Amino acid sequence: MKIRLVLGLLLAGFAGLEIYFRLIRGKQAWSTPQHVFQQQPQTYHGIFHNIDDEHEAYRIYRQTQDRELLALKHALDPRQWGESVVVKPHVIPPEGARLIWDVFGPFYNCPSKERVGTPPMAWDGGKWVCGVQALRHKPKCTVYSFGSNGEVTFEQQLLSLTHSNCEVHVFDYSLDKVRADKVRAVKGATLHEYGIGKENILMKTPMKYGDHGVDQYELKSLPTIMTELGHSWIDLFKMDVEGGEYAVLPALVTHYKALKQNVPITQAQIEYHHFPAGPPMDQLVDTLKMMEASGFRTFSTEYNINGAPWNFIEYSYLHVDNSGNVVSDDRHSE
Repeated sequence: MKIRLVLGLLLAGFAGLEIYFRLIRGKQAWSTPQHVFQQQPQTYHGIFHNIDDEHEAYRIYRQTQDRELLALKHALDPRQWGESVVVKPHVIPPEGARLIWDVFGPFYNCPSKERVGTPPMAWDGGKWVCGVQALRHKPKCTVYSFGSNGEVTFEQQLLSLTHSNCEVHVFDYSLDKVRADKVRAVKGATLHEYGIGKENILMKTPMKYGDHGVDQYELKSLPTIMTELGHSWIDLFKMDVEGGEYAVLPALVTHYKALKQNVPITQAQIEYHHFPAGPPMDQLVDTLKMMEASGFRTFSTEYNINGAPWNFIEYSYLHVDNSGNVVSDDRHSE
């Protein structure tokens, strides 16, 4: 009898609380906790929590670049910069000078940035990625990795973090048998023994890589590669091709611009190289400006200590349209 009485009082108490929340504080106050159980709509599969956050990141990006940097960035002729902005491999910049990488800094904010692969500034391998967990929940995730040298920590950790949800393709024509077998041993990754170029071509110039070399090698354009592999979109595009980026990236942007289409890449991790022999400053600057003009917003930069601090640098981009929306396979029309 006492037990029934206690239960009755408890039920009456809960009913009273419900009436209080509904009548005094309103129905919304009572229903709010349901968000714990119901996932709210998200943009680009979860990189941003909602469209307002996505647009806020773009607003901050547009307001955080000071006038001096904007003026330098959009100068018609980088040679007019003189000693105020430099990239001189193996030469210490003058005191007070800005490096070219400072002018094109990481002004865009990724709320879920994390490093995938080897530890920070630990030679080649690791890259900063935006929204790794978002890739895990995509219905279809496609990753292209150009340039490997047998360093597979990036691919291994990305596959682990995404629970092998991503289809990973590694491209490298320079690998010896040991390094090639190392890539092939990564479960979930496919090795293609050719490289990316501005066009489809068989190069018959011998190349030497340490104690290993090749007499000839094949390069294919990105549109050709995607067609052959049956892909229409790339979620993550990683490229470390030892200076080849200055041919590949302009050709890529030009191709899709002629088609009046966005470059079919959501985010890109590019290592830029500046060797003693080049490229010329104007080619380097034009490439960086072109990427920005094409909607690729830098959310991370990191020096590669494999060379002088201003020699090699890792850039991580998120592709954003003129309205501030992240460009993905379900938002790719211009």
